[in-house]
Amino acid sequence: MKEIKNALLIFVVFSVILGIIYPVVITGISQVVFPHQANGNLITENGKVIGSELVGQNFTS
Repeated sequence: MKEIKNALLIFVVFSVILGIIYPVVITGISQVVFPHQANGNLITENGKVIGSELVGQNFTS
């Protein structure tokens, strides 16, 4: 029974660390260091998002 409790505790701890804490930290770092890229390289025109630089054809005007 002790082994099951230890296994469940380790499962919960790693789930929290790798499922919540790590993604939040990496997202925060990327937003600070690379904000344009982290948000998907969005193209805006007149304050409205019209597309992404990473998807579709190149925009020349």
